[in-house]
Amino acid sequence: MTIIGMILRILNAGLMIGIPVAAALLIYKRGKSGFRPIWIGAAVFILSQVGHIPFNQFLMVPGLKALGVDVAAQGGISLWVLGVAAGLSAGVFEEVARYLALKFWLKKDTHTLLPLKYGIGHGGVEALLLGLLALFALIQVVVLSGDSLEALVPPEQIELALSQIETYWAVPWYHSLLGAAERISAMAFHIGASILVYKSVRTKNLLYLIIAVLGHAVLDAVAVVGVRQLDFLLLEGILFIFAAGWLYWAWRIREIDPEDDLDLPAPGQVQISAAQVSTEQIEESRYD
Repeated sequence: MTIIGMILRILNAGLMIGIPVAAALLIYKRGKSGFRPIWIGAAVFILSQVGHIPFNQFLMVPGLKALGVDVAAQGGISLWVLGVAAGLSAGVFEEVARYLALKFWLKKDTHTLLPLKYGIGHGGVEALLLGLLALFALIQVVVLSGDSLEALVPPEQIELALSQIETYWAVPWYHSLLGAAERISAMAFHIGASILVYKSVRTKNLLYLIIAVLGHAVLDAVAVVGVRQLDFLLLEGILFIFAAGWLYWAWRIREIDPEDDLDLPAPGQVQISAAQVSTEQIEESRYD
């Protein structure tokens, strides 16, 4: 354990918690609906995991094993099958939940910034929860690194605990902030996905929902495969480029509410006045 290692890990957890909180505070007053779409996005993400996690644990993984897929594989076709299955599972559960929330729970909150707020809530609560877990893990390791290890861990598990502590502190310093970098990419993706799903709701075109599901599947599949096959820095770079491009494209085709973006009077407020025009004025306006 070093002072720099400790500071970087605290900074990583702080960024994972602070970035979504700062984003929510910066945007909640803009547009309509205030904080409501943000907390609904957070709630729907958690609700989607209530179905997603048990599905993976009790249906997807046993099903893959029954088909002969090695879910612990470090490469080969089994790893790719696992990645695609995990990606599709996440995509279907989260994007369908996002669609239902925007279509029914937020159906009266239509405005241009709605999917942006919702996406910050949906992706932000995941970052916040993972940041809290990272902070909790750091506290555990610090406590166990002291003289209290023998008092807190059963004798038969001390060797394992020491090995895990050593592995934790052996992570290179330049990997210490990858958790925060990954959450930035994930939030960018979630905002882009929210924009696409909102467009699907507003235009009544399920194609955009399908694109969101497939995009989610690709992102998660690359993450599952890459974490076992690629250097972490390279993997995070790939995920960041994908998420940034995804958000840029989604923003370019977003559904814009004219009431938000154009300073036009409402139909009932339009007034047309007719002025009296004299014969002399008509004659003067003629071209020679």
